[in-house]
Amino acid sequence: MKKTATLICLVFATVVYGQTAKKTVHFNLIKTILTDINDDGKIDTITISSSLKEKDCFNRISISLAGFKKQTFRAKYYWSAVDKLFLDSNKNAANTKLLFLKKTDKHAVILLFSELDGAGYRGEFSMINIENNNIKMVFDHSDDGIDVEVPKKLADLENNGRLCFIYCGIGEFESYSAKYNADIGSYQPRFVYPVSDTCKLDKVLMKKYNEDHYVFAGYDYNDKVRILYPRNGGKPRIWKK
Repeated sequence: MKKTATLICLVFATVVYGQTAKKTVHFNLIKTILTDINDDGKIDTITISSSLKEKDCFNRISISLAGFKKQTFRAKYYWSAVDKLFLDSNKNAANTKLLFLKKTDKHAVILLFSELDGAGYRGEFSMINIENNNIKMVFDHSDDGIDVEVPKKLADLENNGRLCFIYCGIGEFESYSAKYNADIGSYQPRFVYPVSDTCKLDKVLMKKYNEDHYVFAGYDYNDKVRILYPRNGGKPRIWKK
């Protein structure tokens, strides 16, 4: 059923995206979120709407900071609900499952998800940075080789108010070690993107994060490097027979 819904979303989104500017597209309101995004004591507005017939996805978001110009963004294909596993381990500042919002004294960041298909490919993943009362889409990947399969967290890694987005690929477990109560699988490095108006991979932070929280064995996925993943939540390590 999930695969069917994903396919329907993609078909309708592709049709809408390819329409000419001459044809008016009707958007239905999905949800309005009222919250103080930039911590100025004023209520701001996030509006989620959709021109798609499938109710589980949407393709437009508008953000209006009180006293400033509204910014509207369209999905290349579509967005849907935030991954449950991500919500289980990250506190959402917005009262909705359709987007994820986190704020610091420096900026606010909105994450927009789409579903994973059966092959583990996510059609679209987007990030909006709100800083100095400017609203900008800074990360919007789908067809460029960057596939955000498993979003891990949005966190201030350097204690400077700058949030970093961390994600990895889907792990492949091939065996189990009863001795260590751990699964053995492929090397899936954690990618680290400090969220700013440029929002690029930071290899220095990536290396440090992997050394501290995972394993560092290079900047790319490697199925020849075997990793021991303890089932008790302990720190993974390189597996050698």
